Amino acid sequence: MHTLSNMHKVGVFFGDRDEVNILVTGDWHVGDKYGILPKKPLTKEGVVINASSLQRKIHKQLVKTLEEIGHVDLLLIMGDTCEGKQLKSFGVPLNDSDTDNQVNWAAELYQETFFDICSPERVISIMGTDYHVAVGIGGNLDYQFTSKISGMSDVFFGYPNAWFKLGKEKLLWDLRHRVSIARVNKLMPFEKTIRNYAVNVANDGGEVPDVIGRAHNHGICFEAINVSDGRIPRIAFNSACLKANDIYGQTLSYPGTSKVGVTTMLQKGRTVTGEKHLFDLRVKGEQKL
Repeated sequence: MHTLSNMHKVGVFFGDRDEVNILVTGDWHVGDKYGILPKKPLTKEGVVINASSLQRKIHKQLVKTLEEIGHVDLLLIMGDTCEGKQLKSFGVPLNDSDTDNQVNWAAELYQETFFDICSPERVISIMGTDYHVAVGIGGNLDYQFTSKISGMSDVFFGYPNAWFKLGKEKLLWDLRHRVSIARVNKLMPFEKTIRNYAVNVANDGGEVPDVIGRAHNHGICFEAINVSDGRIPRIAFNSACLKANDIYGQTLSYPGTSKVGVTTMLQKGRTVTGEKHLFDLRVKGEQKL
């Protein structure tokens, strides 16, 4: 496993390709009662964990969606793969607060879904929120998870973030997990938050990223960014999650707009496009009131 830890030492991936197919996921929150689980989760003591009907639906929809997507060149895992050590989340007891089990389950989930179905050539995984995955690279749950899957794929871990250039055109990607929920609201929408970030980078004399990726608020969206320096139009995205608190895919973290799913993106030349793949977690024939 390789570590991407310094934004000033930017690696180039798939530098010989004009087209790169990308799959984006994150915020699995494995161990949380509403987070996704592998198909047959066992504790390290051999105890079977009974997934809820909602967790089973998320897993089923993930498999179905990935089968439709097929092979991808690059998989981006945007952090918070595990829930962490707390005993409860929003007052609801976790499936298991043992972080060893959470890391093992996250790796099992990766193997039976993303790896077996999409067979990504390269994986870039980044660190999530401190209170979920712990401070420090050694004890970080996202790092431990990434280490476990490193034998399956060519894996890079972004600590705490990841900057890299992609494709023949060497577009600069900037990935980091957290966007403050307090700022991503009606007073400071995602578009404005990202534009301010890009302008600040430019003002500091840095290279403004062509693609900016964020997670954390469990919302899925794309925004165009315009910074008047004559370069190509840029795109920013916020990735979806694999954690729901009801059958409609709403999450507790970002009321009103969040959905469960994954994102596909295509970098072709100097153009980057994205597509949302949202899960329908309702039972057949059920209507939302």
